[in-house]
Amino acid sequence: MDFGMTDEQEMLRKTARDFVTKVCPPETAKQWDEEQVLPAELLNGFADLGWFSLPFSEQDGGEGGGPLELALIAEELGRASFDVSMCFIGVLIPAMTVNRWANPEQKRWVREQIMTGKHRLAVAMSEPEAGSDAASLRTSATDAGDHYVVNGQKMWCTGGSQPNTTIAMYVRTGAREPKHKGLSLLLVDPNADGVEIRRTPTLARHILGTTEITLENVKVPKTALVGPEGEAWKVMLSNLELERVLLSGGYVGAAQATLDEMLEYSKVRHAFGRPIGEFQALAHAMADLQVEIDSARLLTRRAAWMLSQGMSCSREGAMAKLKGSETYANAARLGMQVLAGHGFSTESVMSFRYRESIVTTISGGTSQIQRNGIARSMGLRTY
Repeated sequence: MDFGMTDEQEMLRKTARDFVTKVCPPETAKQWDEEQVLPAELLNGFADLGWFSLPFSEQDGGEGGGPLELALIAEELGRASFDVSMCFIGVLIPAMTVNRWANPEQKRWVREQIMTGKHRLAVAMSEPEAGSDAASLRTSATDAGDHYVVNGQKMWCTGGSQPNTTIAMYVRTGAREPKHKGLSLLLVDPNADGVEIRRTPTLARHILGTTEITLENVKVPKTALVGPEGEAWKVMLSNLELERVLLSGGYVGAAQATLDEMLEYSKVRHAFGRPIGEFQALAHAMADLQVEIDSARLLTRRAAWMLSQGMSCSREGAMAKLKGSETYANAARLGMQVLAGHGFSTESVMSFRYRESIVTTISGGTSQIQRNGIARSMGLRTY
């Protein structure tokens, strides 16, 4: 594995960093979070830079970029905030999944609407009793000739209430046993009759927002089916490894920015006649944190490299996701300690980091789920 970056990758990283500096520095991301807005200039900026079309093949209207390029973008956007990084990841992953299993008309829609930033996708998978155990979902789609009739409830759908959004929704079109069979992916119009979307109050992640979706006798045309009916479990898993890599990239960027912020503060804040960063208790803690961040970065880039080589990285992706999420949470906790009262003030960026870091070990697959997967790869059964 080459630890260096090509000239093109370095240029991409620099472009992403400049974008954050100009469009969404941490202070701006915090303001968006508090105002609960997703500014048009953010998604338009991604599209104008070609990031939404980057990973697709030239045949599908893209540029043939790979996992490492995407992880670099996710990391730089994470420096603004993890939620800003999710504005990129949360559109890209479902778009790649839909395109992978799409018919020609659906591929055209992805090319003309999603890659250009005119439209976005949100994923609805979790339910009140189906989170980590996604195969247990109960939302039903009954065959009614030329359409399905959908009934059920979805939870924790990120960005589901944003305008110009289509919901990529996993539903059950077959029997519940065995539970991994009978699942299908439908593209659901959130404005259709019978769809009710409620924004869920959350501690953070307010830029995209988290939603609960209730569906009552919603008619969804058969043309909205993505991939083969009843085989959506493999559709659901088809970009899981890449998703973990990109999430990990976002965590690493957010953790590094958090450390940079506390480091800067520790050099200008004085106590007992010297900068607080010169006290060994804080200096060692920040040094240890940099080791953890670099470890998470290397795990992320290893998994990205494996994907770029056509190799599976189920175990390595789980390691990266686990390490990245827990490192960001630990970084934000230390940042609050270093900034002390200043960090406790809700006017500080650090308070924002702390709020949004808490959910990283839950969303996108909990730390416990990642550990289960790693343990199974070691030949251990988990219960």
